[in-house]
Amino acid sequence: MARIAERCSGVLGVEAWNLNGEEKVSFNSKELFPTASVIKLPILVALYSQVMMNKVDLSERIDIDVRQHLGGSGILKVFESGLRPTIKDVATLMIVLSDNTATNLILDVVGGVDPVNSLMESLGFPSIRLHNRIDFEAIGSDIRRLGESSAVEMCELNYRIAKGELLSPAISEEIESILEQQQYLNQFPRYMQVEPFWRELNQVPKIRVSCKTGFFMGTRVDAGIVRFNGGGGFVYSVFNNECEDKTFLPEAEGDVINGLVGLAILKHWWPKDQGEPPVVKPSTLGAGK
Repeated sequence: MARIAERCSGVLGVEAWNLNGEEKVSFNSKELFPTASVIKLPILVALYSQVMMNKVDLSERIDIDVRQHLGGSGILKVFESGLRPTIKDVATLMIVLSDNTATNLILDVVGGVDPVNSLMESLGFPSIRLHNRIDFEAIGSDIRRLGESSAVEMCELNYRIAKGELLSPAISEEIESILEQQQYLNQFPRYMQVEPFWRELNQVPKIRVSCKTGFFMGTRVDAGIVRFNGGGGFVYSVFNNECEDKTFLPEAEGDVINGLVGLAILKHWWPKDQGEPPVVKPSTLGAGK
């Protein structure tokens, strides 16, 4: 991790826990980082907390008007008025496409920012803080104004999901199933042979990744769960911030750095009895230099 951090023009924070034992990887993991859109995972947890208390019915439909559309990531912004997805559909879009319009709709369902923060505190995650709705005027050029967290607490949040210990075993499983549908796999699993369409292709994947990513100018964040087909796996969170590369290009520095972290941790924990780790060689355009 230290060698990767030397290649990063910004600040790197990493935490990863092996699911088969007590070994951990920690690097600068207690520092407070901006979460970017990874804060949408705690919003999802807050939604399911209210589902558990019978305050929210996931099958209820939401009327979406073009006046609710937000820019940035997502797909709802391009649709016309009249769409009526279920709350679960909207929550899924918030995670798998990091849909900003969907995020504010879910915040309306749970009652705003405060219930999210209160729940995180009650679960033992005081560093995980949502500061604002998706409001580009309020956030401006400082992505910290959206949300913040330490790497260690975001990792533990995923650990409890992976172990079936967050809210309830059934809810933990439901949340992980949504995370596994993630469409942005260009950060931590960047150099892993992940097959997101394994069900449709009737394959047996060597690894499965369930995660939430976040990106902003000079900032990249990824947190999730990696499971091995032969058993075991790990949870992780990786943050980099203040990178000189402010682009959103395929080989942007922050994406590559987080990919190198993922590559190193997978190689470190891949079981020797399962053969070679399912990885690809980093691109010569970025990480391979």
